[in-house]
Amino acid sequence: MQMVPKFCFPFDVEREPPSPAVQHFTFALTDLSGTRRFGFCHLRAGAHSCLCILSHLPWFEVFYKLLNTVGDLLAQDQVSEMEELLLNLLQQPLPGTQASIELVSSPQPLGVPPWLSCFVAPDSGRLPSIPENRNLTELVVAVTDENIVGLFAALLAERRVLLFASKLSTLTSCVHASCALLYPMHWEHVLIPTLPPHLLDYCW
Repeated sequence: MQMVPKFCFPFDVEREPPSPAVQHFTFALTDLSGTRRFGFCHLRAGAHSCLCILSHLPWFEVFYKLLNTVGDLLAQDQVSEMEELLLNLLQQPLPGTQASIELVSSPQPLGVPPWLSCFVAPDSGRLPSIPENRNLTELVVAVTDENIVGLFAALLAERRVLLFASKLSTLTSCVHASCALLYPMHWEHVLIPTLPPHLLDYCW
């Protein structure tokens, strides 16, 4: 947990120019057994705080949508509603593939509409498709066909691959999309979608 803030802000907050929009990006924490825990981040433009969800489940669309809902509630100063949403979610059993969860707030004062969030558990055991998979869509938009083929070949050969981008959201989407292209195989080596300054030695 002590390392999480360094991954949520993998740049100098004082020197980095603020992004013009909300950025969604991820990082990965790997334990000694090789099990990965993903961090899903929601960073508003010019913000000095970051919303982050840690999970072993690679459910990008689900957690980004949840972070958007939490961010909207906080922006409207609806802290109790945000806490209710998260507590409601924690009480739900883990859904099966393609199963949906609907979260509805308790009765609100007159004139205040209840919030409604619906999440569908993705199928992580199949090849992703466009446009349903935001990571793959981002990869196709940001990277040329020739470079995608070269990246795929490098991953098959288990080469060390370094990706860089001007936006954190684009960077981490392309990293995870590249790994997803290996289906039905999996990338078993070191995976660092976001590289904070204290881990730059991994580049050498």
